[in-house]
Amino acid sequence: MDPNKFIAEVYRRMDAGDPRYIDSIDPDIFVNNEATKLAIKQYENVLPKNKDIKILDVGFGAGQFTSACIHLGYQNIHCADFGAVHKLLKVRKEFPQIKGSYDIESTVADFLADSNEKFDFIHLAHVIEHIPKHSLLYLVDSIYKSMHRDGIFFVRTPNMLGPIPNYSLFITLGHEYGFSESNLRSLLELCGFEDIELFHFPPDYQTLKQKSGHILRKLFTFKDRLNYRLFNGVSPRELGVELVLSGTKKDKPELFDIKFKCLKG
Repeated sequence: MDPNKFIAEVYRRMDAGDPRYIDSIDPDIFVNNEATKLAIKQYENVLPKNKDIKILDVGFGAGQFTSACIHLGYQNIHCADFGAVHKLLKVRKEFPQIKGSYDIESTVADFLADSNEKFDFIHLAHVIEHIPKHSLLYLVDSIYKSMHRDGIFFVRTPNMLGPIPNYSLFITLGHEYGFSESNLRSLLELCGFEDIELFHFPPDYQTLKQKSGHILRKLFTFKDRLNYRLFNGVSPRELGVELVLSGTKKDKPELFDIKFKCLKG
């Protein structure tokens, strides 16, 4: 089986057994939960100020980013995922800010490659690590060609230089590849993105247990930085569990070529 189709099938089966999706997502739960509250804090100073930009949330999962966009006043939101139309059936009736929901029939890259729509902000949170390495250029080229000039590609993924890289990579059957800031930055640049920016999304620690854990994690991070400096001469900028990067489409030509579709498997 094509690795891309394998990943798609894994997540179709997972969704089929998830009680949240059997009768589509409850609108109240969709916009009122702790994960959404955290997402609002994370994105309120990251998203462009123009509330009418066309946003695409790819692999939206439980919808934290999309619901944060609704809370923050954005009016032109689109969502794509396996079974997205069914998952958002009730949500879209309550929230007209979601202008489109799209089922991904094969792969994320194919969905974007076959679409003629253009977006101002494309968001992938914990999606890109599910893509086989040999399909990454095809995916990011497809994203680049699906953006307006000055559009922003925003990506979140586990950090392979973080404290628990093996856990992050092997926690699910669907993970295919791992990233550091360096190789993710290179991927975006190879596909034409400029103004690559690294973000830090600190967790929202509330309880004493969470705050104590944060102090312990800082001690481990200090040890890791010392190791990198001793053996490599330099320490990576990001040693947390997650990488958060963005790139902007400027004037570089689109490198998307439909022939890459034949090479992706």
